[in-house]
Amino acid sequence: MMAKEESIHAGHRQRLKQSLLASDFTGMSDINLLEAVLFYSIPRGDTNEMAHRLLEHFGSVQAVFEADYHNLLKVKGIGENSAFLIKLISKTAKRIGIADTKKSVFITSTNLAADVFQPYFIGEKDEMMLAMYLDNAAKLIRVDKLGSGVVNAVSFHNRKLMEGALATNCVAVILAHNHPHGLPNPSGEDLRLTQNARESLRTIGVGLHDHMIYAEGEWRCVSERPDAARYLTMIK
Repeated sequence: MMAKEESIHAGHRQRLKQSLLASDFTGMSDINLLEAVLFYSIPRGDTNEMAHRLLEHFGSVQAVFEADYHNLLKVKGIGENSAFLIKLISKTAKRIGIADTKKSVFITSTNLAADVFQPYFIGEKDEMMLAMYLDNAAKLIRVDKLGSGVVNAVSFHNRKLMEGALATNCVAVILAHNHPHGLPNPSGEDLRLTQNARESLRTIGVGLHDHMIYAEGEWRCVSERPDAARYLTMIK
């Protein structure tokens, strides 16, 4: 009976691989993605059920890949090899995404800025502040990490921001930080921090385009706050 079950699962794995290859991985569901990944850490058996458990436990495929190694181990059926593989894929994707930002990119919208920033936040459990420096043609010069801290507490220093702006000879900056396990809604502290950064940059003739907040795959800008105009009149 065991041999028959293994044969059924082996046939399913081969069919899924062929289907994904034939479609060039387009239209792949979250379940198919996770069960295919688990093929390589669980040599035999039904990985579809474990893929469902992962999604039920973490809520989304993105949350699965951003999950802490030890939290992955808490899911029934997920052992050290599976947890390691998931983290390896996550960290590899992050490195590739960051490497892509080193190419010539022109930041003409907040959506494009979000595409550049997002890989830096993959798997980050603490808040982290980033600065994107742009030239006079809105071309990306580089992205710097300005500070990090525990959840809900970024250590941010305007001096490092100013040093980066002067070193890159930029004309504009976009800030971004994450709200781990929270909402991307800008807080009052985010607004005050943005105002301080704007005023500091203005002293050296550099503009602040915006301050973007990332959480759970979503973005919001500080300038979108209903009361932002009172504080951020110079953001352009």
